Amino acid sequence: MVNFYMMISLNILFRSGKYEEALEKFESVLGSKPELNEASVASYNVACCYSKLNQIQAGLAALKDALQADYEDFKRIRTDPDLENLRKSEEFDPLIKQLDESFINENALNAIKSLFGFNKK
Repeated sequence: MVNFYMMISLNILFRSGKYEEALEKFESVLGSKPELNEASVASYNVACCYSKLNQIQAGLAALKDALQADYEDFKRIRTDPDLENLRKSEEFDPLIKQLDESFINENALNAIKSLFGFNKK
């Protein structure tokens, strides 16, 4: 389990503009095989670092990793100023729409199943 204070200190590095140092630390968190929710947040932060460093392809790959690790705050992804450089990429919208739509479709399917009693165990 990743230490809460460690994540705070990593965010302080990021906020102080030390993107390369923060990136290295966030990637070391990922290398420690964190729990899924921690991995999604760390991957999201890696994407933010790469975006700030204008390394678009690496940032998009990290963002995809975050989404595949169940990062679900699509509104934040679409508005976070730290991801601005990634959003300028032609590959950003198709990536987000593909994953956002599959999330929405899965939720809609589960709601329908629940409505008709198919999710009961």
